[in-house]
Amino acid sequence: MNRLIALDLDGTLEDSRDDMTAAARSVRAQLGLPARDDAALRPWVNGGMDQLYAKCFDDFIGGDAARVAKVREAYEAEYIANVAVATRLYDGVAAALAELSELGVLACVTNKPERISRHLLDQLGVGALFGTVIGGDTCAEAKPHPMMLSAAAERVGFDLQRGAAFMIGDTAADMQLARSFGAMGIWAGWGYVASIDVPYDFRAAEPSELPLLVARASLR
Repeated sequence: MNRLIALDLDGTLEDSRDDMTAAARSVRAQLGLPARDDAALRPWVNGGMDQLYAKCFDDFIGGDAARVAKVREAYEAEYIANVAVATRLYDGVAAALAELSELGVLACVTNKPERISRHLLDQLGVGALFGTVIGGDTCAEAKPHPMMLSAAAERVGFDLQRGAAFMIGDTAADMQLARSFGAMGIWAGWGYVASIDVPYDFRAAEPSELPLLVARASLR
């Protein structure tokens, strides 16, 4: 069967919060800003890059677009150079991805920038399993807009009318994205988010459950 299996990155495949926090701390030092401890930075690193820049560098940006661009350039350079210092795949993810790749074409759909996401997947040893990567800067819209899954489908030649699509992720936005595109949503119960208040089709308690869920759901 023709399947598009899209997966979120942060909080679904891996936990990158330590490395993202370290990059924010380093860039603050590069910009000559007062030090902030990890507890003040960490809550803002997993809600998309715009939030990260606005909250972790609020005392530098001050609503100035040129300063946002400066922060973005410095942060992306620092982060991509240290993208997998502490970041690791969650237990069971590598094996689950290998099995899922036998069931359909994999797409990583994330709000993290595409270039950084591709590099991180390669550093984690699973980049070759993905048919495409759609980042937060790939499309004009981010999650939960269906444009992101539409872009993934277009890149890999997937037709929703002739196959089954899945979106696997740990956030409400991931499940809303699934619904808006017409994909089945599988909530990753091991991720950053302990619970969500939007509908989803299936819940996976651990990565090892994903291949069987996808295979069974395709038969419905």
